[in-house]
Amino acid sequence: MTTKKNYLKLIAAVIVQAMALAACLQSAVAQRTTEGRNAPPLRPPSVPLVACDPYFSIWSPADQLTGADTVHWTGKPHRLASLVRIDGKPFRVMGKAPADVPALPQTNLEVLPTRTIYTFDGEGTRLTLTFMTPALPDDLN
Repeated sequence: MTTKKNYLKLIAAVIVQAMALAACLQSAVAQRTTEGRNAPPLRPPSVPLVACDPYFSIWSPADQLTGADTVHWTGKPHRLASLVRIDGKPFRVMGKAPADVPALPQTNLEVLPTRTIYTFDGEGTRLTLTFMTPALPDDLN
């Protein structure tokens, strides 16, 4: 019975994430249609990073992954931080802290139904971070 509940929670999380993305896509298509020209790339109001179920999810509310601390969809802080060291120098790639460490420049953001992909370029290095929703059924029988 708990397997079925977990599976239903997972489906609910994927549906919520897909609905949010669909609303953003609809807005972008409408903007392109009314303006008659290419609109800027899609940027949802908040980017899903970890979306397991409605009770456990982590989102990035900023344009850059280093621009704000990550949060729950309710706005409650759920901070994630990530640093990378290139040739002995540290760089932030996620989160606002530590503030004294410079951010590696983010060059791309791609939001897909089950994945969010960030690309960073700097110091002769390209870094890709992929956040994936674990949408896997527990029991296929």
